[in-house]
Amino acid sequence: MKFQKLFVIAAIVCLLVGVSGGAAMAEGCADGLIQNETFEGNLVITDELSCSIIGSTIMGNLRVRDTANVLLLNNKVGGSIRVIRTDGLEGRGVANVIANTVFSGNLVVNEYATANVIENETLTGKEGKGNIRVIGNTNALVQKNIAAHNLICENTSQDAFLNVARNKLDCE
Repeated sequence: MKFQKLFVIAAIVCLLVGVSGGAAMAEGCADGLIQNETFEGNLVITDELSCSIIGSTIMGNLRVRDTANVLLLNNKVGGSIRVIRTDGLEGRGVANVIANTVFSGNLVVNEYATANVIENETLTGKEGKGNIRVIGNTNALVQKNIAAHNLICENTSQDAFLNVARNKLDCE
């Protein structure tokens, strides 16, 4: 009987640890990697040294803030993607945003030392949505992106080519 009670308590502890670990994933980047995950709402990553999000589906918005090294590769996002530095360390770090699809929002990469924004696509071209903005970065490579509305680049140094925008293309 005593063994049975200990077994039940151990099972409950394992279940609770598993639940809390899963919940933390939506608010952080455990071990620096999120791969092939699905998030029903928003995914927010803040103040991480590095975070790679690969092959995942985010039904809401994807927000990466004040994370030094970012890799977003081949993700599908229902809302918007924002990768920004606001921590007083603007102009540092690397943001690699590659082959992501944004269904009904904007894609913004702002205030990194190096921003590589390559082969991304926004699909909804309504006013205020479907924009790609690569702004305030020290060095930016902006290549082969498709913006359903506007594609705007304003960086210290940039190399931009083979980008397409349905409305305004200001990225040279």
